[in-house]
Amino acid sequence: MTAIRVEDRDTWDTFIDESPSGLLFHKWDYLHLTANHTKSTLLPYAIYNGDEPLCLFPLFWKRMHGISAVFSPPPLTVIPHLGCVMSGKFGSLKRSKKESLLALIAGDIRRELDEISPNYLSVSFVPGFDDIRHYLWDRCDARVRYTYTIDLTRPTEEIWNDLHYKLRNKLKKEAKAGLWLERSGDISTLHALVADRYRDPSLDIPPIKRDYLEDLVRAYPEIGVYTLYDAEDEVVAVVAAQEYRRFLLWIGTPRIENAHAGNEYLQWLLIERARAEGYRTFENMGANNPDLAFFKSKFNPDLTMYFEVEKKDGLGAFSEWAYRSFVKRLMMAAGRV
Repeated sequence: MTAIRVEDRDTWDTFIDESPSGLLFHKWDYLHLTANHTKSTLLPYAIYNGDEPLCLFPLFWKRMHGISAVFSPPPLTVIPHLGCVMSGKFGSLKRSKKESLLALIAGDIRRELDEISPNYLSVSFVPGFDDIRHYLWDRCDARVRYTYTIDLTRPTEEIWNDLHYKLRNKLKKEAKAGLWLERSGDISTLHALVADRYRDPSLDIPPIKRDYLEDLVRAYPEIGVYTLYDAEDEVVAVVAAQEYRRFLLWIGTPRIENAHAGNEYLQWLLIERARAEGYRTFENMGANNPDLAFFKSKFNPDLTMYFEVEKKDGLGAFSEWAYRSFVKRLMMAAGRV
């Protein structure tokens, strides 16, 4: 097995497009924009089995105040899961072959990290990558995380009937209220609403930076901003979604004070839209937030697990806190949120 750093955009993106677990977050330009806006160094590793790439493993390295940290993904990016992307052939292998290859991948990445010698390591794997034993054996701590998903291969009527009955009543009412939906690349209203929410000093991290979000939307038409308007053309609700492989409800806003159940109706319209466009899965982030979980559970989604691993030495024990706190102060002071 050999770990090398990939230098070619097409080679990287072709692998991501062909892998069943590749996400928009893993794409070449997305990673480089993330590195640029987080002022970190992208380490785009490919692990080869002979001449054939077995997996891609993007890591981000950053040094701040004497602390060396490696992330996948970096904090403050609204990337829920990243980590390694396995070849499309991996899923069909026998268990023994999978285990031997996963051991070799973990060993190659460990050797690369030994050269960097980070004080802190954090990796959040994609849903479906559930064999993290080699990282546990390497004395990493693990955390179970969750996301919500809805199976869109079912008939719309079945999805509708699974909704909480009070939610169905709200949606029926809104369907008669003359609301209309627009998709665009304009992030102004979305970011203003999110940024205003995060000015609350009790929240420990700021939202995604505006210029970072603008760059992502400009680079990827798969990212759309959906705005719901009422009959008087007033904004009722806004979200950003990613439409690559799965329909991912990515960035939401606080409820806008009005007479409508705007967030609920917008989510339902997007579920209908995603199913009509042939997506098999609708992912709705927010299952790890107790303030959002009950609201999102009314759509009766499946609860899907994914894993984070973390390793730190004495200096690394406070590195994530220091990173988040330092960046938040800078962003707030500069008005960049």
